[in-house]
Amino acid sequence: MCGIIAFKSLNGLDVNEIIVKGLKRLEYRGYDSFGFAYPSGSEVEIMKKVGKIGDFSSEPVIAKIAIGHTRWATHGKVSEANAHPHLSQNNKVVVVHNGIIENFQELKDFLVKKGYAFRSETDTEVIPQYMQFFMDSGKDFKEACRLAFNKIEGSFAVVAMNNNELVGARNGSPLVLGVDEKNKNYFLASDVPAFLEFTNKVIYIDDGEMAVLKENSSPKTSPKAEFFDYAAGSPVKKQIVEIKWNIEQAEKGDYEHFMMKEIDEQKFTIKAAVQQDKNLIQKITDEINNAFGVFFIGAGTSYHACLAASYLFSHIAKRHINVVLASEFPNYEEFLTEKTLVFAVSQSGETADLLEAIKSAKRKGAKIVSIVNVMGSTLTRLSDYNIMMNAGPEICVLSTKSYTSQLAIITMLAYSCAGKLEEGKQIISKAAKFVPEIIDDNKKNLKELAMRLKDRHDIFLIGRNSDFPTALEGALKIKEVSYIHAEGFAGGELKHGTIALIEEGTPAIIISDSRTRKQTLSNAMEIKARGGFIIGVDSENNEIFDYFIKVPEAGAANSILMIIPIQILAYYLAVLRNCDPDKPRNLAKSVTVK
Repeated sequence: MCGIIAFKSLNGLDVNEIIVKGLKRLEYRGYDSFGFAYPSGSEVEIMKKVGKIGDFSSEPVIAKIAIGHTRWATHGKVSEANAHPHLSQNNKVVVVHNGIIENFQELKDFLVKKGYAFRSETDTEVIPQYMQFFMDSGKDFKEACRLAFNKIEGSFAVVAMNNNELVGARNGSPLVLGVDEKNKNYFLASDVPAFLEFTNKVIYIDDGEMAVLKENSSPKTSPKAEFFDYAAGSPVKKQIVEIKWNIEQAEKGDYEHFMMKEIDEQKFTIKAAVQQDKNLIQKITDEINNAFGVFFIGAGTSYHACLAASYLFSHIAKRHINVVLASEFPNYEEFLTEKTLVFAVSQSGETADLLEAIKSAKRKGAKIVSIVNVMGSTLTRLSDYNIMMNAGPEICVLSTKSYTSQLAIITMLAYSCAGKLEEGKQIISKAAKFVPEIIDDNKKNLKELAMRLKDRHDIFLIGRNSDFPTALEGALKIKEVSYIHAEGFAGGELKHGTIALIEEGTPAIIISDSRTRKQTLSNAMEIKARGGFIIGVDSENNEIFDYFIKVPEAGAANSILMIIPIQILAYYLAVLRNCDPDKPRNLAKSVTVK
Protein backbone atom coordinates (compact mmCIF):
# COMPACT_ATOMS: atom_id res chain seq x y z
CA MET A 1 0.00 0.00 0.00
CA CYS A 2 3.07 2.22 -0.08
CA GLY A 3 4.03 4.32 -3.09
CA ILE A 4 7.24 3.96 -5.09
CA ILE A 5 8.74 6.29 -7.71
CA ALA A 6 12.21 6.18 -9.27
CA PHE A 7 13.88 7.35 -12.47
CA LYS A 8 16.91 6.70 -14.66
CA SER A 9 17.80 9.43 -17.13
CA LEU A 10 20.46 9.99 -19.79
CA ASN A 11 20.72 13.76 -19.30
CA GLY A 12 19.47 14.10 -15.72
CA LEU A 13 16.17 15.25 -14.20
CA ASP A 14 15.17 17.50 -11.30
CA VAL A 15 14.64 15.30 -8.25
CA ASN A 16 12.09 17.74 -6.82
CA GLU A 17 10.16 17.84 -10.11
CA ILE A 18 10.05 14.07 -10.61
CA ILE A 19 10.36 12.32 -7.26
CA VAL A 20 8.63 14.79 -4.95
CA LYS A 21 5.78 15.49 -7.39
CA GLY A 22 5.52 11.77 -8.11
CA LEU A 23 5.20 11.01 -4.41
CA LYS A 24 2.46 13.62 -4.07
CA ARG A 25 0.54 11.84 -6.82
CA LEU A 26 1.06 8.53 -5.03
CA GLU A 27 0.18 9.79 -1.55
CA TYR A 28 -3.19 8.01 -1.74
CA ARG A 29 -1.15 4.81 -1.36
CA GLY A 30 0.35 5.83 1.98
CA TYR A 31 1.13 9.00 3.89
CA ASP A 32 2.65 8.10 7.25
CA SER A 33 6.11 9.23 6.11
CA PHE A 34 8.11 9.83 2.93
CA GLY A 35 11.65 10.01 1.70
CA PHE A 36 13.93 10.02 -1.34
CA ALA A 37 17.56 9.49 -2.26
CA TYR A 38 19.98 10.27 -5.10
CA PRO A 39 23.75 10.04 -5.63
CA SER A 40 25.84 13.05 -4.61
CA GLY A 41 29.43 12.56 -5.61
CA SER A 42 30.59 9.27 -4.12
CA GLU A 43 27.90 9.40 -1.40
CA VAL A 44 24.13 8.97 -1.34
CA GLU A 45 22.05 12.00 -0.37
CA ILE A 46 19.00 10.85 1.54
CA MET A 47 16.04 12.79 2.97
CA LYS A 48 13.29 11.30 5.16
CA LYS A 49 10.40 12.91 7.05
CA VAL A 50 7.40 11.79 9.10
CA GLY A 51 3.91 12.83 7.95
CA LYS A 52 2.23 13.71 4.67
CA ILE A 53 4.35 15.09 1.88
CA GLY A 54 1.79 17.90 1.45
CA ASP A 55 3.44 21.18 0.45
CA PHE A 56 6.99 19.89 0.87
CA SER A 57 9.49 20.96 -1.78
CA SER A 58 13.25 20.87 -2.04
CA GLU A 59 15.76 22.97 -3.92
CA PRO A 60 16.26 21.92 -7.57
CA VAL A 61 18.72 19.05 -7.76
CA ILE A 62 19.64 17.47 -11.08
CA ALA A 63 20.45 13.77 -10.99
CA LYS A 64 20.59 10.93 -13.50
CA ILE A 65 19.07 8.52 -11.02
CA ALA A 66 16.85 8.87 -7.93
CA ILE A 67 14.42 6.89 -5.82
CA GLY A 68 11.48 7.84 -3.56
CA HIS A 69 8.78 6.36 -1.33
CA THR A 70 5.65 7.32 0.60
CA ARG A 71 4.88 4.92 3.43
CA TRP A 72 1.82 3.22 4.89
CA ALA A 73 3.27 1.65 8.04
CA THR A 74 3.14 -2.12 8.57
CA HIS A 75 6.33 -3.32 10.28
CA GLY A 76 7.65 -0.69 12.66
CA LYS A 77 6.13 2.48 14.06
CA VAL A 78 5.90 5.74 12.13
CA SER A 79 9.32 7.37 12.52
CA GLU A 80 12.13 8.81 10.43
CA ALA A 81 14.23 5.72 11.14
CA ASN A 82 11.51 3.49 9.71
CA ALA A 83 10.75 5.74 6.74
CA HIS A 84 12.09 4.68 3.35
CA PRO A 85 14.54 4.59 1.58
CA HIS A 86 16.62 2.10 3.55
CA LEU A 87 20.36 1.58 3.15
CA SER A 88 22.71 -1.36 3.29
CA GLN A 89 25.28 -1.35 6.07
CA ASN A 90 27.93 0.15 3.77
CA ASN A 91 25.45 2.83 2.54
CA LYS A 92 25.90 1.74 -1.09
CA VAL A 93 22.58 -0.01 -1.78
CA VAL A 94 19.36 2.02 -1.43
CA VAL A 95 15.97 0.30 -1.35
CA VAL A 96 12.28 1.23 -1.29
CA HIS A 97 9.65 -1.43 -0.79
CA ASN A 98 5.89 -1.97 -0.89
CA GLY A 99 4.49 -5.12 0.73
CA ILE A 100 5.30 -7.43 3.61
CA ILE A 101 8.27 -9.79 3.89
CA GLU A 102 6.81 -12.74 5.74
CA ASN A 103 10.18 -14.37 6.53
CA PHE A 104 12.01 -11.17 7.47
CA GLN A 105 12.84 -12.35 11.00
CA GLU A 106 14.58 -15.43 9.65
CA LEU A 107 16.51 -13.32 7.13
CA LYS A 108 17.38 -10.71 9.74
CA ASP A 109 18.64 -13.34 12.22
CA PHE A 110 20.95 -14.76 9.54
CA LEU A 111 22.34 -11.32 8.66
CA VAL A 112 22.85 -10.31 12.29
CA LYS A 113 24.89 -13.47 12.81
CA LYS A 114 26.97 -12.44 9.81
CA GLY A 115 27.71 -9.10 11.47
CA TYR A 116 25.21 -6.83 9.71
CA ALA A 117 23.78 -4.08 11.93
CA PHE A 118 20.22 -2.80 11.53
CA ARG A 119 19.03 0.79 11.97
CA SER A 120 15.23 0.36 11.77
CA GLU A 121 12.34 -1.81 12.95
CA THR A 122 11.15 -2.52 9.41
CA ASP A 123 11.07 -5.75 7.45
CA THR A 124 12.34 -3.77 4.44
CA GLU A 125 15.87 -3.31 5.76
CA VAL A 126 16.73 -6.97 5.24
CA ILE A 127 16.58 -6.35 1.46
CA PRO A 128 19.51 -3.92 1.05
CA GLN A 129 21.45 -5.85 3.68
CA TYR A 130 21.01 -9.11 1.80
CA MET A 131 21.98 -7.39 -1.44
CA GLN A 132 25.18 -6.18 0.20
CA PHE A 133 25.77 -9.70 1.56
CA PHE A 134 25.74 -11.13 -1.96
CA MET A 135 27.85 -8.25 -3.33
CA ASP A 136 30.37 -8.82 -0.54
CA SER A 137 30.66 -12.40 -1.79
CA GLY A 138 31.59 -11.20 -5.28
CA LYS A 139 28.25 -10.87 -7.08
CA ASP A 140 27.49 -7.85 -9.25
CA PHE A 141 24.51 -5.64 -8.34
CA LYS A 142 22.05 -7.25 -10.75
CA GLU A 143 22.84 -10.76 -9.53
CA ALA A 144 22.85 -9.68 -5.88
CA CYS A 145 19.35 -8.25 -6.39
CA ARG A 146 18.15 -11.39 -8.12
CA LEU A 147 19.42 -13.64 -5.35
CA ALA A 148 17.92 -11.38 -2.68
CA PHE A 149 14.50 -11.42 -4.41
CA ASN A 150 14.56 -15.20 -4.31
CA LYS A 151 15.15 -15.11 -0.56
CA ILE A 152 12.03 -13.01 0.10
CA GLU A 153 8.72 -14.65 0.96
CA GLY A 154 5.50 -12.66 0.73
CA SER A 155 4.10 -10.00 -1.57
CA PHE A 156 6.37 -7.15 -2.56
CA ALA A 157 7.43 -4.52 -5.03
CA VAL A 158 11.04 -3.43 -4.60
CA VAL A 159 13.26 -0.86 -6.30
CA ALA A 160 16.96 -0.86 -5.47
CA MET A 161 19.60 1.71 -6.44
CA ASN A 162 23.37 1.27 -6.57
CA ASN A 163 25.58 3.90 -8.18
CA ASN A 164 23.96 4.53 -11.60
CA GLU A 165 21.92 1.33 -11.76
CA LEU A 166 18.28 0.69 -10.82
CA VAL A 167 16.68 -2.71 -10.34
CA GLY A 168 12.97 -3.23 -9.73
CA ALA A 169 11.03 -6.43 -9.06
CA ARG A 170 7.54 -7.45 -8.05
CA ASN A 171 5.65 -10.38 -6.62
CA GLY A 172 2.03 -9.58 -5.75
CA SER A 173 2.45 -5.80 -5.42
CA PRO A 174 2.23 -3.37 -8.34
CA LEU A 175 5.23 -1.99 -10.23
CA VAL A 176 5.18 -0.44 -13.70
CA LEU A 177 7.90 0.98 -15.95
CA GLY A 178 7.29 4.29 -17.74
CA VAL A 179 9.14 4.77 -21.04
CA ASP A 180 9.94 8.31 -22.23
CA GLU A 181 11.76 7.49 -25.48
CA LYS A 182 11.92 11.07 -26.72
CA ASN A 183 13.81 12.38 -23.69
CA LYS A 184 15.62 9.10 -22.94
CA ASN A 185 14.10 8.60 -19.48
CA TYR A 186 12.75 5.59 -17.62
CA PHE A 187 10.47 5.64 -14.57
CA LEU A 188 9.63 2.89 -12.10
CA ALA A 189 6.48 3.44 -10.02
CA SER A 190 3.65 1.80 -8.15
CA ASP A 191 1.08 3.46 -10.40
CA VAL A 192 0.96 5.30 -13.72
CA PRO A 193 -0.14 8.76 -12.38
CA ALA A 194 3.28 9.13 -10.73
CA PHE A 195 4.91 9.75 -14.12
CA LEU A 196 1.91 10.38 -16.41
CA GLU A 197 2.98 14.01 -16.91
CA PHE A 198 6.07 12.77 -18.75
CA THR A 199 4.90 9.69 -20.63
CA ASN A 200 1.83 7.53 -21.20
CA LYS A 201 3.88 4.61 -22.54
CA VAL A 202 4.40 1.81 -20.04
CA ILE A 203 5.73 -1.69 -19.64
CA TYR A 204 3.94 -3.78 -17.05
CA ILE A 205 6.21 -5.88 -14.87
CA ASP A 206 4.63 -9.23 -14.00
CA ASP A 207 4.99 -11.25 -10.81
CA GLY A 208 8.34 -12.99 -10.63
CA GLU A 209 10.02 -10.49 -12.96
CA MET A 210 12.73 -7.89 -12.47
CA ALA A 211 13.68 -4.85 -14.54
CA VAL A 212 17.28 -3.68 -14.76
CA LEU A 213 17.97 -0.06 -15.78
CA LYS A 214 21.59 0.79 -16.37
CA GLU A 215 23.97 2.83 -18.53
CA ASN A 216 24.14 1.83 -22.16
CA SER A 217 27.50 1.16 -23.76
CA SER A 218 27.08 4.31 -25.85
CA PRO A 219 26.67 7.61 -23.93
CA LYS A 220 24.61 9.07 -26.79
CA THR A 221 21.74 6.60 -26.41
CA SER A 222 19.14 6.17 -23.72
CA PRO A 223 19.70 4.05 -20.63
CA LYS A 224 19.06 0.38 -21.29
CA ALA A 225 16.12 -1.57 -19.81
CA GLU A 226 16.35 -5.33 -19.52
CA PHE A 227 13.83 -7.76 -18.02
CA PHE A 228 14.39 -11.11 -16.36
CA ASP A 229 12.61 -13.94 -14.61
CA TYR A 230 14.33 -13.48 -11.25
CA ALA A 231 13.94 -17.14 -10.21
CA ALA A 232 15.58 -18.58 -13.30
CA GLY A 233 17.62 -15.55 -14.31
CA SER A 234 16.43 -15.91 -17.91
CA PRO A 235 15.59 -12.88 -20.10
CA VAL A 236 11.94 -11.90 -20.62
CA LYS A 237 10.51 -10.05 -23.63
CA LYS A 238 8.15 -7.19 -22.82
CA GLN A 239 5.89 -4.90 -24.84
CA ILE A 240 5.19 -1.17 -24.52
CA VAL A 241 1.52 -0.31 -23.89
CA GLU A 242 0.02 3.15 -24.39
CA ILE A 243 -2.25 4.39 -21.58
CA LYS A 244 -5.33 6.43 -22.53
CA TRP A 245 -5.40 8.49 -19.32
CA ASN A 246 -4.09 12.05 -19.36
CA ILE A 247 -2.42 14.12 -16.67
CA GLU A 248 -5.43 16.46 -16.29
CA GLN A 249 -7.47 13.50 -15.03
CA ALA A 250 -4.89 12.93 -12.30
CA GLU A 251 -4.81 16.59 -11.15
CA LYS A 252 -7.26 18.43 -8.86
CA GLY A 253 -7.67 21.44 -11.14
CA ASP A 254 -9.89 24.03 -9.45
CA TYR A 255 -11.19 21.59 -6.84
CA GLU A 256 -10.02 21.74 -3.24
CA HIS A 257 -10.06 17.96 -2.97
CA PHE A 258 -9.96 15.00 -5.33
CA MET A 259 -13.00 13.52 -3.59
CA MET A 260 -15.37 16.24 -4.77
CA LYS A 261 -13.74 16.31 -8.20
CA GLU A 262 -14.34 12.59 -8.59
CA ILE A 263 -17.91 12.84 -7.30
CA ASP A 264 -18.53 15.52 -9.93
CA GLU A 265 -16.93 13.38 -12.65
CA GLN A 266 -19.79 10.90 -12.29
CA LYS A 267 -21.66 13.22 -14.65
CA PHE A 268 -19.47 11.63 -17.33
CA THR A 269 -18.09 8.37 -15.95
CA ILE A 270 -21.43 6.57 -15.61
CA LYS A 271 -22.03 7.04 -19.34
CA ALA A 272 -18.48 6.01 -20.13
CA ALA A 273 -18.83 2.81 -18.10
CA VAL A 274 -21.39 1.32 -20.49
CA GLN A 275 -19.47 2.24 -23.63
CA GLN A 276 -18.26 -1.31 -24.11
CA ASP A 277 -17.52 -3.54 -27.06
CA LYS A 278 -20.77 -5.39 -27.87
CA ASN A 279 -18.93 -8.55 -28.86
CA LEU A 280 -17.12 -8.63 -25.51
CA ILE A 281 -20.36 -8.13 -23.58
CA GLN A 282 -22.05 -10.87 -25.61
CA LYS A 283 -19.19 -13.31 -24.93
CA ILE A 284 -19.38 -12.61 -21.21
CA THR A 285 -23.18 -12.88 -21.30
CA ASP A 286 -22.86 -16.33 -22.90
CA GLU A 287 -20.36 -17.32 -20.21
CA ILE A 288 -22.82 -16.27 -17.48
CA ASN A 289 -25.77 -18.05 -19.02
CA ASN A 290 -23.78 -21.25 -19.60
CA ALA A 291 -21.91 -21.29 -16.28
CA PHE A 292 -22.61 -23.77 -13.52
CA GLY A 293 -22.24 -21.36 -10.62
CA VAL A 294 -21.43 -17.65 -10.88
CA PHE A 295 -19.55 -15.81 -8.14
CA PHE A 296 -19.10 -12.06 -7.69
CA ILE A 297 -16.24 -11.21 -5.33
CA GLY A 298 -14.80 -7.93 -4.11
CA ALA A 299 -13.57 -6.05 -1.04
CA GLY A 300 -14.89 -2.91 0.62
CA THR A 301 -16.81 -0.72 -1.80
CA SER A 302 -16.45 -3.29 -4.59
CA TYR A 303 -18.07 -5.90 -2.37
CA HIS A 304 -21.09 -3.63 -1.99
CA ALA A 305 -21.30 -3.45 -5.80
CA CYS A 306 -21.23 -7.24 -5.86
CA LEU A 307 -24.05 -7.38 -3.32
CA ALA A 308 -26.07 -5.01 -5.51
CA ALA A 309 -25.38 -7.40 -8.40
CA SER A 310 -27.18 -10.20 -6.54
CA TYR A 311 -30.39 -8.13 -6.51
CA LEU A 312 -30.00 -6.88 -10.08
CA PHE A 313 -29.41 -10.32 -11.58
CA SER A 314 -32.31 -11.76 -9.58
CA HIS A 315 -34.81 -9.08 -10.60
CA ILE A 316 -33.68 -8.48 -14.19
CA ALA A 317 -32.16 -11.75 -15.44
CA LYS A 318 -33.95 -14.14 -13.03
CA ARG A 319 -30.54 -15.62 -12.29
CA HIS A 320 -28.91 -16.53 -9.00
CA ILE A 321 -25.36 -15.40 -8.34
CA ASN A 322 -23.15 -15.97 -5.32
CA VAL A 323 -21.58 -12.97 -3.56
CA VAL A 324 -18.52 -13.48 -1.38
CA LEU A 325 -16.02 -11.16 0.29
CA ALA A 326 -12.68 -11.60 -1.43
CA SER A 327 -10.90 -12.37 1.84
CA GLU A 328 -13.41 -15.16 2.59
CA PHE A 329 -13.49 -16.66 -0.89
CA PRO A 330 -10.88 -19.41 -0.22
CA ASN A 331 -13.54 -21.05 2.00
CA TYR A 332 -15.61 -21.66 -1.14
CA GLU A 333 -12.80 -23.14 -3.20
CA GLU A 334 -14.21 -26.68 -2.95
CA PHE A 335 -17.35 -25.57 -4.81
CA LEU A 336 -15.37 -24.40 -7.84
CA THR A 337 -15.08 -26.36 -11.09
CA GLU A 338 -14.14 -25.71 -14.70
CA LYS A 339 -17.78 -24.69 -15.25
CA THR A 340 -17.63 -21.93 -12.59
CA LEU A 341 -17.48 -18.28 -13.61
CA VAL A 342 -15.94 -15.78 -11.19
CA PHE A 343 -16.38 -12.01 -11.48
CA ALA A 344 -13.61 -10.07 -9.73
CA VAL A 345 -14.60 -6.46 -9.05
CA SER A 346 -11.84 -3.96 -8.19
CA GLN A 347 -10.91 -0.36 -8.91
CA SER A 348 -7.16 -0.91 -8.76
CA GLY A 349 -6.87 -4.52 -9.83
CA GLU A 350 -4.14 -4.91 -7.18
CA THR A 351 -6.09 -5.82 -4.03
CA ALA A 352 -4.17 -8.63 -2.34
CA ASP A 353 -7.17 -10.58 -1.00
CA LEU A 354 -8.89 -10.43 -4.38
CA LEU A 355 -5.82 -11.58 -6.30
CA GLU A 356 -5.33 -14.48 -3.90
CA ALA A 357 -8.98 -15.46 -4.41
CA ILE A 358 -8.60 -15.34 -8.19
CA LYS A 359 -5.50 -17.50 -8.08
CA SER A 360 -7.39 -20.09 -6.04
CA ALA A 361 -10.24 -20.02 -8.60
CA LYS A 362 -7.82 -20.46 -11.48
CA ARG A 363 -6.30 -23.48 -9.77
CA LYS A 364 -9.74 -25.08 -10.00
CA GLY A 365 -10.05 -24.18 -13.67
CA ALA A 366 -12.72 -21.50 -13.21
CA LYS A 367 -12.97 -18.69 -15.76
CA ILE A 368 -12.36 -15.15 -14.54
CA VAL A 369 -14.05 -11.93 -15.61
CA SER A 370 -12.70 -8.71 -14.12
CA ILE A 371 -14.56 -5.43 -13.75
CA VAL A 372 -11.61 -3.12 -13.20
CA ASN A 373 -10.44 0.46 -13.73
CA VAL A 374 -6.69 0.10 -14.19
CA MET A 375 -5.57 -1.38 -17.49
CA GLY A 376 -2.50 -3.58 -17.16
CA SER A 377 -3.10 -4.22 -13.45
CA THR A 378 -2.38 -7.67 -12.08
CA LEU A 379 -6.08 -8.53 -12.16
CA THR A 380 -6.37 -7.76 -15.88
CA ARG A 381 -3.48 -10.09 -16.60
CA LEU A 382 -4.98 -12.92 -14.55
CA SER A 383 -8.45 -12.65 -16.10
CA ASP A 384 -9.92 -14.36 -19.13
CA TYR A 385 -12.07 -11.30 -19.87
CA ASN A 386 -11.71 -7.67 -18.77
CA ILE A 387 -14.45 -5.06 -18.61
CA MET A 388 -12.80 -1.69 -18.05
CA MET A 389 -14.69 0.88 -15.96
CA ASN A 390 -13.45 3.79 -18.11
CA ALA A 391 -13.55 6.04 -15.03
CA GLY A 392 -10.06 7.51 -15.39
CA PRO A 393 -7.63 7.77 -12.45
CA GLU A 394 -9.30 7.72 -9.04
CA ILE A 395 -6.86 9.46 -6.69
CA CYS A 396 -8.97 9.95 -3.55
CA VAL A 397 -8.54 7.01 -1.17
CA LEU A 398 -12.33 6.65 -1.05
CA SER A 399 -14.02 5.07 -4.06
CA THR A 400 -16.82 7.21 -5.49
CA LYS A 401 -16.93 7.29 -9.28
CA SER A 402 -15.56 3.75 -9.53
CA TYR A 403 -18.51 2.46 -7.45
CA THR A 404 -21.16 3.93 -9.74
CA SER A 405 -19.18 2.72 -12.76
CA GLN A 406 -19.22 -0.79 -11.32
CA LEU A 407 -22.97 -0.57 -10.74
CA ALA A 408 -23.55 0.67 -14.31
CA ILE A 409 -21.58 -2.23 -15.78
CA ILE A 410 -23.28 -4.81 -13.55
CA THR A 411 -26.74 -3.44 -14.42
CA MET A 412 -25.87 -3.61 -18.12
CA LEU A 413 -24.71 -7.23 -17.76
CA ALA A 414 -27.91 -8.22 -15.96
CA TYR A 415 -29.99 -6.79 -18.81
CA SER A 416 -27.74 -8.47 -21.36
CA CYS A 417 -28.32 -11.85 -19.68
CA ALA A 418 -32.06 -11.20 -20.02
CA GLY A 419 -31.60 -10.51 -23.74
CA LYS A 420 -32.26 -6.79 -23.21
CA LEU A 421 -28.84 -5.18 -23.54
CA GLU A 422 -30.01 -2.07 -25.40
CA GLU A 423 -32.88 -1.55 -22.97
CA GLY A 424 -30.43 -1.73 -20.09
CA LYS A 425 -28.05 0.77 -21.67
CA GLN A 426 -30.95 3.16 -22.28
CA ILE A 427 -32.05 2.92 -18.62
CA ILE A 428 -28.51 3.69 -17.46
CA SER A 429 -28.11 6.55 -19.95
CA LYS A 430 -31.42 8.05 -18.80
CA ALA A 431 -30.34 7.79 -15.17
CA ALA A 432 -26.98 9.40 -15.99
CA LYS A 433 -28.82 12.51 -17.23
CA PHE A 434 -30.08 13.07 -13.66
CA VAL A 435 -26.58 13.10 -12.15
CA PRO A 436 -25.77 16.81 -12.75
CA GLU A 437 -29.10 17.74 -11.15
CA ILE A 438 -28.50 15.49 -8.13
CA ILE A 439 -25.02 16.89 -7.58
CA ASP A 440 -25.53 20.57 -8.35
CA ASP A 441 -28.96 20.97 -6.72
CA ASN A 442 -28.01 19.16 -3.51
CA LYS A 443 -24.55 20.51 -2.65
CA LYS A 444 -25.82 23.50 -0.65
CA ASN A 445 -28.51 21.49 1.20
CA LEU A 446 -26.12 18.66 1.97
CA LYS A 447 -23.56 21.07 3.40
CA GLU A 448 -26.30 22.46 5.66
CA LEU A 449 -27.24 18.92 6.67
CA ALA A 450 -23.59 18.13 7.39
CA MET A 451 -23.52 21.13 9.77
CA ARG A 452 -26.35 19.52 11.74
CA LEU A 453 -24.70 16.09 11.81
CA LYS A 454 -21.01 16.88 12.20
CA ASP A 455 -20.98 16.52 16.00
CA ARG A 456 -23.05 13.34 16.12
CA HIS A 457 -21.39 10.14 17.31
CA ASP A 458 -23.56 7.73 15.31
CA ILE A 459 -25.43 7.72 12.01
CA PHE A 460 -27.57 4.82 10.82
CA LEU A 461 -28.64 4.06 7.27
CA ILE A 462 -31.62 1.85 6.46
CA GLY A 463 -32.58 0.31 3.13
CA ARG A 464 -34.44 -2.63 1.65
CA ASN A 465 -33.95 -4.60 -1.54
CA SER A 466 -31.27 -2.97 -3.72
CA ASP A 467 -31.30 0.01 -1.34
CA PHE A 468 -29.63 -2.21 1.30
CA PRO A 469 -26.23 -2.28 -0.48
CA THR A 470 -26.60 1.50 -0.86
CA ALA A 471 -27.07 1.77 2.91
CA LEU A 472 -23.91 -0.28 3.46
CA GLU A 473 -21.88 1.76 0.99
CA GLY A 474 -23.22 5.06 2.33
CA ALA A 475 -22.23 4.06 5.86
CA LEU A 476 -18.76 3.08 4.66
CA LYS A 477 -18.28 6.46 2.97
CA ILE A 478 -19.33 8.37 6.09
CA LYS A 479 -17.21 6.48 8.58
CA GLU A 480 -14.05 6.15 6.50
CA VAL A 481 -13.84 9.86 5.65
CA SER A 482 -15.43 11.66 8.65
CA TYR A 483 -14.66 9.10 11.41
CA ILE A 484 -18.28 9.25 12.59
CA HIS A 485 -19.53 5.79 13.48
CA ALA A 486 -21.99 4.82 10.75
CA GLU A 487 -23.76 1.54 10.04
CA GLY A 488 -26.00 0.36 7.26
CA PHE A 489 -28.85 -2.09 7.91
CA ALA A 490 -31.50 -3.95 6.00
CA GLY A 491 -34.85 -2.46 7.01
CA GLY A 492 -36.27 -5.83 8.04
CA GLU A 493 -33.44 -6.29 10.54
CA LEU A 494 -34.29 -3.13 12.48
CA LYS A 495 -36.43 -4.91 15.09
CA HIS A 496 -33.86 -7.72 15.41
CA GLY A 497 -31.52 -5.65 17.55
CA THR A 498 -30.61 -2.43 15.77
CA ILE A 499 -33.53 -0.44 17.13
CA ALA A 500 -31.98 -0.72 20.60
CA LEU A 501 -29.37 1.81 19.46
CA ILE A 502 -31.89 4.53 18.64
CA GLU A 503 -32.19 7.39 21.12
CA GLU A 504 -33.31 11.01 21.07
CA GLY A 505 -31.77 12.82 18.08
CA THR A 506 -30.08 9.76 16.49
CA PRO A 507 -29.71 10.50 12.74
CA ALA A 508 -31.14 7.81 10.46
CA ILE A 509 -30.82 8.05 6.69
CA ILE A 510 -33.77 6.25 5.13
CA ILE A 511 -33.17 5.12 1.54
CA SER A 512 -36.36 4.18 -0.32
CA ASP A 513 -37.92 4.05 -3.78
CA SER A 514 -41.19 3.07 -5.40
CA ARG A 515 -40.59 -0.65 -4.74
CA THR A 516 -39.57 -0.36 -1.09
CA ARG A 517 -41.23 2.86 0.08
CA LYS A 518 -44.15 1.43 2.03
CA GLN A 519 -42.13 -0.96 4.20
CA THR A 520 -39.11 1.32 4.58
CA LEU A 521 -41.28 4.25 5.72
CA SER A 522 -42.74 1.92 8.32
CA ASN A 523 -39.18 1.40 9.61
CA ALA A 524 -38.68 5.16 9.60
CA MET A 525 -41.79 5.63 11.75
CA GLU A 526 -40.45 3.10 14.27
CA ILE A 527 -37.19 5.04 14.49
CA LYS A 528 -38.92 8.41 14.74
CA ALA A 529 -41.20 7.16 17.50
CA ARG A 530 -38.05 6.60 19.54
CA GLY A 531 -36.65 10.07 18.93
CA GLY A 532 -34.70 9.50 15.73
CA PHE A 533 -33.91 12.33 13.29
CA ILE A 534 -35.13 11.06 9.91
CA ILE A 535 -33.32 11.96 6.68
CA GLY A 536 -35.16 10.70 3.62
CA VAL A 537 -33.45 9.82 0.33
CA ASP A 538 -36.24 9.19 -2.18
CA SER A 539 -37.93 10.59 -5.25
CA GLU A 540 -40.93 11.62 -3.12
CA ASN A 541 -41.00 13.66 0.07
CA ASN A 542 -42.95 12.41 3.07
CA GLU A 543 -44.19 14.12 6.20
CA ILE A 544 -42.18 11.70 8.32
CA PHE A 545 -38.89 13.06 6.96
CA ASP A 546 -37.20 15.73 9.06
CA TYR A 547 -34.87 16.35 6.11
CA PHE A 548 -35.43 15.36 2.49
CA ILE A 549 -32.91 14.62 -0.26
CA LYS A 550 -34.58 14.21 -3.63
CA VAL A 551 -33.25 11.59 -6.03
CA PRO A 552 -35.24 11.01 -9.24
CA GLU A 553 -36.73 7.55 -9.76
CA ALA A 554 -34.58 5.54 -12.18
CA GLY A 555 -35.93 2.00 -11.90
CA ALA A 556 -33.18 -0.60 -12.03
CA ALA A 557 -30.58 2.20 -12.03
CA ASN A 558 -31.74 3.58 -8.67
CA SER A 559 -28.67 2.22 -6.89
CA ILE A 560 -26.44 4.29 -9.15
CA LEU A 561 -28.18 7.54 -8.24
CA MET A 562 -29.04 6.93 -4.57
CA ILE A 563 -25.43 6.78 -3.38
CA ILE A 564 -24.34 10.10 -4.92
CA PRO A 565 -25.91 12.50 -2.37
CA ILE A 566 -24.56 10.35 0.46
CA GLN A 567 -21.08 10.63 -1.05
CA ILE A 568 -21.48 14.42 -1.03
CA LEU A 569 -22.75 14.40 2.56
CA ALA A 570 -19.74 12.31 3.62
CA TYR A 571 -17.43 14.82 1.92
CA TYR A 572 -18.91 17.81 3.75
CA LEU A 573 -18.88 15.95 7.07
CA ALA A 574 -15.15 15.37 6.60
CA VAL A 575 -14.44 18.98 5.68
CA LEU A 576 -16.48 20.40 8.58
CA ARG A 577 -14.75 18.03 11.01
CA ASN A 578 -11.31 19.10 9.70
CA CYS A 579 -10.61 15.67 8.24
CA ASP A 580 -8.70 15.21 4.99
CA PRO A 581 -11.26 13.80 2.51
CA ASP A 582 -8.58 12.53 0.14
CA LYS A 583 -6.39 10.80 2.72
CA PRO A 584 -8.36 9.42 5.68
CA ARG A 585 -6.27 8.26 8.61
CA ASN A 586 -5.02 4.68 8.59
CA LEU A 587 -6.31 4.03 5.07
CA ALA A 588 -4.64 3.60 1.71
CA LYS A 589 -6.10 3.32 -1.78
CA SER A 590 -4.77 -0.08 -2.80
CA VAL A 591 -4.74 -2.75 -0.12
CA THR A 592 -1.83 -4.75 -1.47
CA VAL A 593 -1.11 -6.74 1.70
CA LYS A 594 -3.39 -9.32 3.29
